[in-house]
Amino acid sequence: MKQRETELILRAARLYYEDHHSQDQVAAMMGTSRSNISRMLSDAKRLGFVEIRVVAPVTRHENLSSQLQNLLGIKEVQVITTDKNELALNAVGRAAAKSLINSLSNNQTIAISWGRGLEATIVNVRSEAFTGLKVTQLMGSLSSVTTSASAEEVGRQLAKNLNAQFIPFLAPVVVSNSRTRDTLLEEEIITKPINLARAADVAIIGIGSKGSSSSEMVINEFKFSKAERDLLYENYAGDVAARFYDLSGQSLSSKMDKRVLGLTLAEIRTIPRVIGVASGTEKAFGVIGAARSQMLDVLIVDLVCANSIMKTLAPTAVKSA
Repeated sequence: MKQRETELILRAARLYYEDHHSQDQVAAMMGTSRSNISRMLSDAKRLGFVEIRVVAPVTRHENLSSQLQNLLGIKEVQVITTDKNELALNAVGRAAAKSLINSLSNNQTIAISWGRGLEATIVNVRSEAFTGLKVTQLMGSLSSVTTSASAEEVGRQLAKNLNAQFIPFLAPVVVSNSRTRDTLLEEEIITKPINLARAADVAIIGIGSKGSSSSEMVINEFKFSKAERDLLYENYAGDVAARFYDLSGQSLSSKMDKRVLGLTLAEIRTIPRVIGVASGTEKAFGVIGAARSQMLDVLIVDLVCANSIMKTLAPTAVKSA
């Protein structure tokens, strides 16, 4: 296709879809016929210049949201329901994306962790309303995660969608021993993203939980013996940014923490607004522990996760929707 033809198609598409002129008005403005404009608009969709999506509204289960807000002691809880044609994870991601956008203003820093919940969030973030935004990671990268759910890929995509600057954390999340970690913490390439994350205005985190596949990936980074793994599982409830905690929200192992490059649970807790995202019944213990650690300002979960939390905390009160 010639450059001139492409420019005409794009102009017609912008006048019609962005400026909301009628096809007759676009035809008059471009000095052509209505039928030509109709053809250009069809070509714009066929060539991928225009994408049209039908997006159902995000629906919140108000009763469960209120119950969990009281039980978990979190300022804001959103229990997201879905229609039969949408995956729960995507609905949670759309709600989390909206919450993130509503939390932002110019010249702020966003710190992120990793996971499918964050991936589902980031793909739904679209805004050019802010300037001076920065995005960084709460922790280094997992060697076993090379997909779009990794912290680096999630952060890079979020920065792109927000027209923000991305400052990556170019280091592994788990190292072999505390001496190696302490040495790396003296390097500017490590201290810069860590210090930026510590000063973040907003954090959005995926919540891991005992038995979830994402948490198993993190545990595998430590290369534990069977005895060490069994000991971990005695008290383990969940994890955030490779930091493990029990059901009361207390940090689980100082020995493990000394091998992690990233913010501690206490440091995440000091970030002014932390949005937690979880989906699935297996995430219940991780969510409960994260809430009790008092690191969450906003929690966004799907209906099955919410019901699983309710069954754990208040089994006699559960009325599954």
